[in-house]
Amino acid sequence: MTIKKTTTNYVLLAAFLISPIVNAAKNQALPATPEQWRSITERDINAAYSITAHNHPGMFDSNNPTFPDLLNQAKAEALTLSAQASGPQAHVAAIARFSTILQDGHAGAFSSVDRPARRWPGFRAVWRGDALKVYYSETKNISKGDVVSQCDGQSTDTLMREIIFKFHGEVAQPGHWWQQGWRLLIDEGNPFLTPLKECEFVKANGNTYTQVLNWSVRPKSASRHLENAYNGDELPIDLTWPDKNIAWIAMPSFSSTDKQTAAYNKVFEKIQQQRSKLLTAKAVVLDLRHNQGGSSYWSSQIAKELWGEKVVEQKANDKSQNTQVWWRASKDNTDYVESLFGVVKDQPEVLKTLKTVAAGMALSLKNDAPFYVEQETNTLINMPQKPLASDFKTKVFVIVPPQCASACLDALDKFKLFDNTTLFGAPSSADSMYMEVRLADLPSGFGKVVVPNKVYVNRARGAGDFYKPDVAYNGLDWTTNVLLEQIKTL
Repeated sequence: MTIKKTTTNYVLLAAFLISPIVNAAKNQALPATPEQWRSITERDINAAYSITAHNHPGMFDSNNPTFPDLLNQAKAEALTLSAQASGPQAHVAAIARFSTILQDGHAGAFSSVDRPARRWPGFRAVWRGDALKVYYSETKNISKGDVVSQCDGQSTDTLMREIIFKFHGEVAQPGHWWQQGWRLLIDEGNPFLTPLKECEFVKANGNTYTQVLNWSVRPKSASRHLENAYNGDELPIDLTWPDKNIAWIAMPSFSSTDKQTAAYNKVFEKIQQQRSKLLTAKAVVLDLRHNQGGSSYWSSQIAKELWGEKVVEQKANDKSQNTQVWWRASKDNTDYVESLFGVVKDQPEVLKTLKTVAAGMALSLKNDAPFYVEQETNTLINMPQKPLASDFKTKVFVIVPPQCASACLDALDKFKLFDNTTLFGAPSSADSMYMEVRLADLPSGFGKVVVPNKVYVNRARGAGDFYKPDVAYNGLDWTTNVLLEQIKTL
C-alpha cells in the first residue's frame, strides 16, 4: 500500500476553507488611487500565475495535458477584468475569476481585502436539491419555503451559471450549488455584477407572485436567524446518545489542534467502552456537518474502531492498490514539506514519512526531475489473503454536507467500504487529483496563492467525482433535532 496521506494533510486547506477572507493585510496601507489598485491587481494576478506555474503538479501531469493552457486562460480572464475596473473589490473579483477558471478547490488564489457590508433584498435564500428557496424573510409577502423561480426574466438556474459560478465554486458540482446558492440574492460589492431588480416566487400551493427587490445593508439582527441556514447547528466532537437506541458521533472538523486531538481520543475511548451497545443499537449516525477537511487520520480511526482495524485496512488496500502519489519537486514545495518537521515532531511515524518524502523531493530537484514518486510500504506483508468480515452490522447513517471535500471525502471513501453505510443529506463536493496544499503570499500582501504539492495517479475516486446521497434530504432545516427525526423514519 502506498502511504497517501499523513496526519498533517490539509491542515492549511482546512483553515483556508473555513475562513478564506481573513484580512492578512490589516496593518498595511491601502492603495490610494484607482491606478495603484489596478497596478497591484495586475501584479498579483501575474504572481498567482507564476507561483502556480513553478509549483503546481499539473504543469507536468501527463494525465492532464491541458492544465498549462487552463492556467494561461485563468491569467488572461483575470487580467481582462482588472483592465475594466479598479479598486479593492475589483481586486477581489479578478482574483476570484483566476481561481474559478481552474475549477479546483485545491488551486488558485484569494484576496484578503475587506468586503463592504453585504446588502440583501430583505430575505435570504438557499439552494436545496434543484431549487432556490427562501430560508428567512423580513419582507412582507415573502415567506420561508417559497421557491425563487426566476429573476429579471431569467431562471435561477441560468443566473447561477452566468453570475455566481463566474466568481465562486465549481458549476459541475451539485454540492457547490448548495454552497453558493445564497449568493444570488446578496450584493457583495462586486463591480462586475449588477444586483437583480425583480424576482418571481412560487408558493407551496403553486401560486406565483412577483416582487421588486429593495436592496439595503443586511441588519446585524438577521445574523442570528441565519446561523442554521447552511449546516445547521454545530455539535462538539463527541459520541452521544440523543435517542435511547441511536448513537451520534459528531465530527465537525478533522483538524489536528490539541483540543480536537483530545476530543477524538475521547471518542475512541467511548467507542471501545460502549462497543456492545453500539453493536445492538438501531443506528449509528456519523455527523459530518460543518466539516471542511483537515487530517484523514481521524475518520480512518473512527472506521477502524467501529468496523475493526484489519477489516478496514484490507478493504482500503484492495481499493487503493494501484494508487501512486507523485510530489512536485520544486524548491518551494520541498521547503514546505521540510517545514512540517517541527509540526509533527511528536508523531514519529509521520515525521519519518515526511523526512523520506522531503529527501526524495530534494533528490528529484537536484536531478531536474519534476516529481518524487512515493515508494510502496510493506503494510501488505502481514495482510490476510482471505476477505475479512466485520461484526459491526448496525445501520450507519452518514450526514453529508455539500462542502464535504478533501479529508471529509476520504471519510466517505472509508465509510462506504461497508454495506451497512447509508449516505444521508446533500451531494458531497469533489476533489481533483491535486492535494496537500500550502499558501503563498501575493506580492501586495492582500491575499494568498493556493498551491497543491502532490498529485494522485490511478486513484480509485476520479477527479471531480462526488458522492450522491443514498437518501437525499432537501429540507431547509438541518438542525440536529430535525435530522434525528428524519433518520428515525429510516
